[in-house]
Amino acid sequence: MIIRDALESDLPAIIDIYNATVPTRMVTAELEPTTVEARLPWFREHSPDQHPVWVAESDGRVIGWLDFKKFLPRCAYRGTAEISVYVDEKFRRRGVARRLLEEAISRASSLGITAIVGLIFGHNEPSLKLFERLGFQRWGLLPAIARLGSVERDLIVMGRHCPARHDATVESPAQASGFGNQLNDSLSLMRTLMQYRQEPIHLALLKVRDKHSMLHLDVLILIYHFAKICSGQILEIGAFVGGATIAAAFGVRDSGRQKKLIAIEPGGSVKHKRLGTRNILHDLERNLARQRVSELVTLIKGHSFEPKTISTVHHLLGRDEIGLLILDADAGKRRDIESYRDKFADGCWMVIDDYYGADSNAKTAPSRADVDALMAAGCLEPLGFYGWSTWVGRWRRCAPEVVG
Repeated sequence: MIIRDALESDLPAIIDIYNATVPTRMVTAELEPTTVEARLPWFREHSPDQHPVWVAESDGRVIGWLDFKKFLPRCAYRGTAEISVYVDEKFRRRGVARRLLEEAISRASSLGITAIVGLIFGHNEPSLKLFERLGFQRWGLLPAIARLGSVERDLIVMGRHCPARHDATVESPAQASGFGNQLNDSLSLMRTLMQYRQEPIHLALLKVRDKHSMLHLDVLILIYHFAKICSGQILEIGAFVGGATIAAAFGVRDSGRQKKLIAIEPGGSVKHKRLGTRNILHDLERNLARQRVSELVTLIKGHSFEPKTISTVHHLLGRDEIGLLILDADAGKRRDIESYRDKFADGCWMVIDDYYGADSNAKTAPSRADVDALMAAGCLEPLGFYGWSTWVGRWRRCAPEVVG
């Protein structure tokens, strides 16, 4: 069984599982079955990187699902989320709900969630016991609030803090929160990578890597993942012949959402025993066409730091923010980041290649210095190093004068 982000194509299975619980009068307050069309707005309201919908999948079949939603609309409650979990009646009592809840608890901090609440009918003893086993407590009782047919039912508020307050082991609460979140997010990425290795996309990206990319396969998988889950738009600087571009395009395609994927490439030629090319732009466009993703990519031919290119990117984005930056250009990492920093969403995923190498390397040494300086300024939050030399992390907004 794997747990992954739900796609719109999963909605029929999600609704079938949900509707099967309606007649039981145990799980949902709905009294009549719903439809895919009626629930489509509900699905689209969810954000994969804040309030996601996940499905549990076994042998290509959706057997359960879980969703996060806002607990209350007031800003003070933004760290609290309500969760719901449903399992196919043929797969109940097999640990599916437990796995989904454990995943929700472990990944809550990476979603900006500090408390999880579940609303459970008082007569739903199996669900109440499961939540209690996973550290939830009874935070409230709403007596006789639901009328199911001719019977009035209580509603129990089950809740827990994430991470648990007693888990903090560093000196201050601020340090505990920051370090704990960063560690959980790093482990979550590693877990996500393992899950993708069991999915068909792994083989598809392996073929892309062999034909079109110098990046490690794990990096391409993470680019795919970030492109699929990010709520903002995507900017790639240094597309080369299209390996990372294709991975990102696959992620956009599989997200079921409309996202702008902007790729910048100045062109030229490269001598390389595996991916040598006399015309980068020609090969890039050909490779995108062969993978049938050309329509998902807006290609800008030019240098990323040129005023014309910067202006074009800003025009294409409009008011939208960038949710994923893929940076695989020559040494000027800081220069490129400064050119577009005003469009980065807070928490924007960052994939920056050429971080590691010999100090004498004309490309990696200045790249690493730029990234280290931005980390020291608090603008970049590291979440791991993947492949041969790729830094992975997130953008954190900091005052412009700090970077200088």
